[in-house]
Amino acid sequence: MPRSPHPRSRADRTGIVQIAARLGVSPSTVSRALRPETAHLVQAQRRKAILDLAEQQHFSPNPGARILRKGLNSTLTVVVPLDENIFFSEYYGRFLSGTLHSAAARGWGVQISTLRRTPATGLRQAMQYLGLDTSGIIYLAEPLSRADVQELRGYRRPFVMTKSALPLDVKATELDVPVIGVDNFAGAQTAANMLLQLGHQRIALLLGPPGSRDAHERKQGYLSVLEKAGVMPRPEWIREGPFSSETGRAGMTALLEQKDRPTAVCCASDEIAFGAIHAARLTGLRCPKDISIVGFDDGLWATACRPALTTIRQPLADLAERAVSLLVEAAGANGKAPRPVIHDMPAAIVIRESTHSAPLINPAL
Repeated sequence: MPRSPHPRSRADRTGIVQIAARLGVSPSTVSRALRPETAHLVQAQRRKAILDLAEQQHFSPNPGARILRKGLNSTLTVVVPLDENIFFSEYYGRFLSGTLHSAAARGWGVQISTLRRTPATGLRQAMQYLGLDTSGIIYLAEPLSRADVQELRGYRRPFVMTKSALPLDVKATELDVPVIGVDNFAGAQTAANMLLQLGHQRIALLLGPPGSRDAHERKQGYLSVLEKAGVMPRPEWIREGPFSSETGRAGMTALLEQKDRPTAVCCASDEIAFGAIHAARLTGLRCPKDISIVGFDDGLWATACRPALTTIRQPLADLAERAVSLLVEAAGANGKAPRPVIHDMPAAIVIRESTHSAPLINPAL
């Protein structure tokens, strides 16, 4: 007696047949369009219509990972940049670790993926393919353009955006999906205010890359406080570069070559601060007695460096927990779009050994 088809396989086949009937195409065409490796065999406009309808119906062609009782796949996808050092990064490593723990506590799995975009596959279709095998996406990858954001409008599957990935000219409130992030602006204000309270009037800024939303928000936070206090840094005391120790080394070296140099430095990341401390030590300056340095991150190495780093703590585990919570909530909402939420996690200062009251006399004078 022939075996009856597995109920999940039959349900998936029915879904493909229903999509095919709605669009007036063959089931085999739908099946090809829903598989990235065969999608190129389907005409672009037809492929788009199939993916859009599958997205609207929250249809997944992968029955193996479903939980039949809930009718959903208990797996989420985190989209990360294609970078060989991604798991060694303080930011990405800690966020991914927090995501794995938060998902595991709910009985969910995590799929880590990169965004596979080609000239024939736009951002929307790339996201649709990623969403076929899981119940939602946390976007942690490369910064998007305004055109990318427009393309994602109306995306129906559960989706959480990290604020860091938004372009500078797009407000988080413009999106109709949850946006999570760290309050970079307020965190930077706290760092600048702390240095002012220690009596520093000559404060330099070693910032991140100009196109980075995080770097921009931190820069604006520092400047808002320093401008109000009437101690705006000189143009030559503001330097930008990648979030790396080399930016800190090069920036601090340039600052210390000037006759009139600062007594404190706000660094837009811990990595930059580590490089700045190293450069200061090479010139014979003592941190913090001669120059105070503040970082931004509070990663694992902040307490291992010498002196231990005063820094702004990014609550990345809490951020990941929030992202997972929003995604699971949206996935269980019977196909409803995730509610738009703008959530900035507070970034508090952690005072350690790298800051001190301002020296009475600038050692360069």
